[in-house]
Amino acid sequence: MQHSIRRRLLIILLSTMALVWLVTATTSFIETRHEISELFDAQLAQSAHTLRALAAHEIEELGQMDEGLKFHLQEIVDDLNHQEGHKYERLIALQIWAPKSQELLLRSLSAPPTLLSNERGYTDRVINNKSWRIFSLEDPETKFMILVGQSYAIRNELINAVAQQHIVPMLLAFPLMAFFIWAGISRALKPLIRLTSEVGNRAPTNLTPIRLTGVPEETRSLVRAINKLFERLQNAFANERRFTADAAHELRTPLAALKTQAQVAQRATDKEQRIKSLDQMLVGVDRTSRLLEQLLTLARVDPETDLRQEEQVDLCLLAAEVMAELAPSAIEKNIELTLEENFKSMVNGHGDSLHILLRNLIDNAIRYTPEGGSVEVTINTHNNSVQLMVADSGTGIPEEERERIFERFYRRTGTKATGSGLGLSIVKRIADLHRAEIQLADSPLGGLCFILQFPAVYPPNHSSNHGN
Repeated sequence: MQHSIRRRLLIILLSTMALVWLVTATTSFIETRHEISELFDAQLAQSAHTLRALAAHEIEELGQMDEGLKFHLQEIVDDLNHQEGHKYERLIALQIWAPKSQELLLRSLSAPPTLLSNERGYTDRVINNKSWRIFSLEDPETKFMILVGQSYAIRNELINAVAQQHIVPMLLAFPLMAFFIWAGISRALKPLIRLTSEVGNRAPTNLTPIRLTGVPEETRSLVRAINKLFERLQNAFANERRFTADAAHELRTPLAALKTQAQVAQRATDKEQRIKSLDQMLVGVDRTSRLLEQLLTLARVDPETDLRQEEQVDLCLLAAEVMAELAPSAIEKNIELTLEENFKSMVNGHGDSLHILLRNLIDNAIRYTPEGGSVEVTINTHNNSVQLMVADSGTGIPEEERERIFERFYRRTGTKATGSGLGLSIVKRIADLHRAEIQLADSPLGGLCFILQFPAVYPPNHSSNHGN
């Protein structure tokens, strides 16, 4: 399922806006209804007090139960009823009742002949299947009851009219707001569209950094990450091209030598000369095989990769296994191999890679140590790290050349031992992948000493304050 940022933003913003408008409209409707109800209740009370004031003067002059009072009050009401007024006047009822006889003295045309309400103050009644709001007032001196009623139809009509005036514009404005939000989001996403187009239209070999000009702040971190990826890919491709060129150059020489020896063997008339050429071919094949093996190993550890599946590796146990594998080579040259350890040294890393590192270091020491010499491997702790030292009794390397021995295919002039010049390059690469520091020093045995410092992983209940 494809996810669109534009679609998500539209859904979130429009849903939020609709929800806010709904809450606002509901709140506004409730508040409007309350305020209108308060206003009409106040009008009811004001009408009742006004009617009481008008009727009190007539009552005082003509007497409470005088027929002239009834006639005069009714004249006032009839006169009001026959005047042309507002349409809402027909939805307002007026009554005046005598205090003792409970006789209806006055009522408007819209008022029923029965008592609107027998309760004081505000009440709600249903009259002729219609809801009314009634206000009842008793004159404190004459004890006359004055009742003013209002149909809820007036209130509901006004509430609906006010609600429509608020809600209809909001409903009409919603599509317009949606359009402006869509246009704004589309405009805001244009830099991302341009960035997508720029990356998508690039040639596979174009790894130049993406310009940050015009890139939104929210995507700058993404662009920086892409630029770093381009940089790593560029370095990896450069290393691959250099590796391919170097490998082709290095393979050309042994292959040419093999071809020459094969031609010599083919043309040789002397059996002894033919056997000698074939022996040289076998030596060349061994050298080429070792070169290919080192090239494949370097190709496996050289790319810009991380150790994604780290594990705890016992460096002492691994060193013992490698020394056992290389023991025949050491015995052939009468070289003494020794391993010194202070405790089980655990490091985080990849077991196969560390095996290659140890094999290349120890094999290199055996190759460049004269017959009857010695190679010593020492593993201990130093400054809360695991220290690996491989020392030999060979001729050593001058200090001015020590940095170059990690270069690919580098071999010292005059070196008699066979090799491809890749072993120490592989050691350096694996050490970097394991965040290990590598140093060269004079060996106490008289030759060269490789010193590697690995971050330590101490097993449970093991103190980290061991000395050398």
